[in-house]
Amino acid sequence: MFDGQKIKKLRTEQRLSLKDLSDRSGVSVSMISQIERRNTDPTLTTLYKLCKGLDVSISTLLGTDEQALQLVRKDERKTINFPQSNSKYELLTPINEGTIEMIQIHLEPGQEDQQLVEHAGEECGYVLQGEMTIVLGDDEHILYEGDSIRFKSMTPHRFFNHTDETTISVWAMTGRVL
Repeated sequence: MFDGQKIKKLRTEQRLSLKDLSDRSGVSVSMISQIERRNTDPTLTTLYKLCKGLDVSISTLLGTDEQALQLVRKDERKTINFPQSNSKYELLTPINEGTIEMIQIHLEPGQEDQQLVEHAGEECGYVLQGEMTIVLGDDEHILYEGDSIRFKSMTPHRFFNHTDETTISVWAMTGRVL
């Protein structure tokens, strides 16, 4: 479960009202309020929009305020589930350290979140298990186990599992995630 208090803390540190963050992110005031009060979990797209509005990376939102180690043990990864998008993210890199983030993504069959996202930087991904569809602008690409891809993150994009089996992929991203 996502901790909405992290959004509230970052918002208040930046002296932003709910309306200010709403204007910057495109997420409604009521939705931000519900997330901050832990009444709802954000979709992955909503989380990306809030990152953009707060000008922070996804690892900043998913992380803790503790000093991160340079080593991330398999059983100590920060994990977050996105129930509405049937995905689970495991951070493979230390939180709030460096300019590159690595994430292992588990995609279950079915995808409800259809919105494209974009942000500064680059991304590259590698499919460890299964298949997935990557949408880049108007183009769709199917990646099979062992395939990899790289693209500029300013290209509107999304990915989903089009199969009836779990897909596992590893992604590296530079820049601030939307």
